[in-house]
Amino acid sequence: MTTQLLAVKNGGFDKIIINAGVGFGKAGFEEEIKTIDTNVTGFVAIAHWAYNYFKTKGGGHIIGVSSLAALRSSPYAPEYHASKAFVSSYMQGLRLRSVKYKHHITITDIRPGFIDTPMTKQNKGMFWVATPEKAARQIADAIESKKNVAYITKRYFLLAILIKLFPEWLYAKIF
Repeated sequence: MTTQLLAVKNGGFDKIIINAGVGFGKAGFEEEIKTIDTNVTGFVAIAHWAYNYFKTKGGGHIIGVSSLAALRSSPYAPEYHASKAFVSSYMQGLRLRSVKYKHHITITDIRPGFIDTPMTKQNKGMFWVATPEKAARQIADAIESKKNVAYITKRYFLLAILIKLFPEWLYAKIF
């Protein structure tokens, strides 16, 4: 692999940030498959390579960007939510593998809420929208402190708790 050879030639690296993500409003089947291909297959291809690279190196840090959407699905983009749930679950599995087999690889799951980006511009009625600068600061802090899971912005942690607690019938009425 070119990437691997370049990394070794330049002395390697100890962190990798994986941010594979697309989403389509009112996706048809083809858009749903593109979402899965990018958000799941693309993510796993890079994460798998990185895990093996760091295992060989004796440690490292994989930072993956999933989403607050990983917590529950939605009627608007179930393929997006499912793909981000896969990413979060996969990272948890890698984290558990690293601990079990003492690979010394830190896995950080970054779960952003709404950030003012071109991807979110199409959405109406968003709340707690973070500036890219604020999100970047919080992501950098989470990476530096090697958190397992970080909600961006931090206040989304409160919403995450509520989302997990809502019974499905109530969740369906609210969202």
